[in-house]
Amino acid sequence: MEFLRHPLIKEGAVERREYQERIAEVCARDNTLVCLPTGLGKSVIAALAIAKRLEASGGRAVVLAPTKPLVLQHYANFRKILNLGDEEFGLATGEIPPDKRDGVWRKRVVFSTPQTFMNDLILGRIDLSEIAILVIDEAHRAVGDYAYSYICERYSSEPRSLIVGLTASPGSSKEAIEEVCRNIRARRVEVRTLSSPDVRPYIGGIKIEREEIKLPEDFLRARSLLSGFIRRALRGAKELGLLGDWDLERPTAKRILALCEELRKSSGGGSDPRLKDAIAGLYASLHALKALELLETQSLASFKEYIDGLRAKYEGRRARSLRGFLEDRDALEAISLVEGLLQQGREHPKISRAIEVVKRELGNGAGRVIVFANYRSTARRLAEELGAAGDGIRSARLVGQIDKGGDKGMSQKEQAAILEGFRSGEYNVLVATQIGEEGLDISECGAVVLYDCVPSAIRFIQRRGRTGRREPGKAILLVAKGTSDEAYYWIAKRREGEMGRALAGMASKAPPRGQFTLEGFVGAGERPGRGGPDVRIVVDSREMGSGVVRELSRLGAKLECRSLEIGDYLVSDKVAVERKMGEDFASSLIDGRLFSQAAELSSAYEAPIILIEGEYLYTGRDVRPEAILGAISSLLVDYGIRIMWTRDSSESALFIYSLAKREQIEEGRTVRLRSEKKPASLREMQEFLVAGLPYVDAVRARRLLAKFGSPERVFTAPQSELKEVPGIGEKISEAIRRVLTSRYDAEGD
Repeated sequence: MEFLRHPLIKEGAVERREYQERIAEVCARDNTLVCLPTGLGKSVIAALAIAKRLEASGGRAVVLAPTKPLVLQHYANFRKILNLGDEEFGLATGEIPPDKRDGVWRKRVVFSTPQTFMNDLILGRIDLSEIAILVIDEAHRAVGDYAYSYICERYSSEPRSLIVGLTASPGSSKEAIEEVCRNIRARRVEVRTLSSPDVRPYIGGIKIEREEIKLPEDFLRARSLLSGFIRRALRGAKELGLLGDWDLERPTAKRILALCEELRKSSGGGSDPRLKDAIAGLYASLHALKALELLETQSLASFKEYIDGLRAKYEGRRARSLRGFLEDRDALEAISLVEGLLQQGREHPKISRAIEVVKRELGNGAGRVIVFANYRSTARRLAEELGAAGDGIRSARLVGQIDKGGDKGMSQKEQAAILEGFRSGEYNVLVATQIGEEGLDISECGAVVLYDCVPSAIRFIQRRGRTGRREPGKAILLVAKGTSDEAYYWIAKRREGEMGRALAGMASKAPPRGQFTLEGFVGAGERPGRGGPDVRIVVDSREMGSGVVRELSRLGAKLECRSLEIGDYLVSDKVAVERKMGEDFASSLIDGRLFSQAAELSSAYEAPIILIEGEYLYTGRDVRPEAILGAISSLLVDYGIRIMWTRDSSESALFIYSLAKREQIEEGRTVRLRSEKKPASLREMQEFLVAGLPYVDAVRARRLLAKFGSPERVFTAPQSELKEVPGIGEKISEAIRRVLTSRYDAEGD
């Protein structure tokens, strides 16, 4: 075996593959989207491109991946490949406190999640001019307002920027691929498939088998009952002419959700009883559609778990849509039928078939098998059944980190232990949800079993790409006949074909060596609005993920992230802005937060503003228009709070920026967290005095005074006692004591 040789690549670390070297050469010269099936070494190409770029121009490299496990995986793998000292690699994720990340960005090669990178970029902690190459893993995510789009927009304005995007499947159409290319500023696309001449010598190939499974009569009876309920639930919307030419035999949840959203916005909280009945029917049909999908394609246990969850919600909040479904005669009969089957020990026939397939493939020498399932409840059931099946099966389940319902997520450490166990042979069967599809370093396996079908070419390709990397592999699809399994299978196949034709079309127009220039439809993009007056805005940490913050950064505002107890955006010592989406405004009115927040805003700032974002205020929470308008009247008259409406995050950002510019540039005010009105009473003067301490706003000042009784006792309290006050932790208490006890320097800044 011949190995790659390069000063920045460790000796014997990477097998030499001509297609990887060719692609890396292109990546080191121009912005490139690399499209390779899983297992063909996209990370190796990125590492080689980094080595070439750093050798030629110096500077730093940044590698971004969408999840923390992927970031950690790249961090470990690139350290094995790149010939750099351990101290030259940096790791930046949200788990590392911001004040400890500054040094990380000065490392030679840094690995980060896009959200962490974007936040630090917005807050001015990252110097983009020092980054010689930016690698975007899972680049197909660079659509809409995902952080990749913003990062590439900002970085591409640098004179020596270079972006490399990596993906197994960029999209199912030319338009989707072009959107990714525009957002990552790619001017070239490098494509390889399993059939590419320069790839075939290094892979084993994948054989795809499709096994159809017929549903038993009892399942068909329950399906018929649920389908009948769905047709009746949609009847009201049909009679009002809202469904157009829909096929009521197989409506889709996506279309129903879109219609519900449209009706919520357009109805404006109207009281037409027929329309209200129609909307309740639409939502009830969604419950039934989900139950139907679980019945047809997943497991009876998943169905029962979902119904039990709906029952629990119904007890706590008797919504019309839940009542319409859970109290319907046909729906109740279908639920009773499924529960009876479970009591008899029956299950979906795909469960037993999956176990048979796993046993067969292990018996045929597969070594390792991965079973993919779309739902956690199904994955749990499969892992349990496989664990009890014997015949040498040693199974484990791999799921994401987020808790879902009663199903606890896995920590990074738990995920890593499962994957290591699969690699080492402790487990020979891995049952995985979507977490196993995208990027994670899962060992080569002899076969993959797709328990259900997904209507996504990207996920279809990623699932089966876990086999056939070096040795011949097999992908077995279990398809419940006459169900959404079949529909999703053909949708995924069609989209994969469209993607292949789109990529082939690009390759056919390419310059020599398979390169494709996208300059015809990729614009340079507008640079963020910068170079204006120096405007500073303090942002609450909970707002950092919002589009408003990104837009403020584009406008050139200098942003400072703080944990604010009052307001979301501080633009001066006089003005604070509390931002609410239209639905959140109604929610805060219902749960009582609105007026307590108003009282705090009004007491802390001379000119408080509540900004309501979104075109529709009377949606989502059964609140009468007169109640909303009454609340707004009270805010204006009783609390002296200004109300501002904006359509979207861009308009909100422009308003906040304009407000800050007026306050700071035209009025000469500064941004200060201490923001009380001019004190009048002894109590107000005491609060004003204490609020002058570092990181202490009006709320914390009142808490400190309530605890210690007077400003004098606050100022003389030891740090250990200060920490006992809610909102005053280690950092703030230490800052307070440092300010109160440090010697005053008359010559200092």
